[in-house]
Amino acid sequence: MSIIDRIKSGWTTLKFVRVGLGSLILYSSIESGQVPGIIVGGIFTLFSLLTDGVCCAGGCYTPASKKDLSKTGDIEYEELGVK
Repeated sequence: MSIIDRIKSGWTTLKFVRVGLGSLILYSSIESGQVPGIIVGGIFTLFSLLTDGVCCAGGCYTPASKKDLSKTGDIEYEELGVK
């Protein structure tokens, strides 16, 4: 997937908010002339433009394994701190 396709795809409300906040940081830093802020604002803006921001949207979600709990046997309990 090319960079242009990544920028064009996946526009949700959350992505609009993230791009807006990154742009706000970048604009504020440029206006005041603070180089560290420009770097941070640029990183936030680029990450929000190029990623979906949600792990589950990319298909990386793995469901919890289903263990067979019927084979556990007898469970013994021990009382602690009995007065």
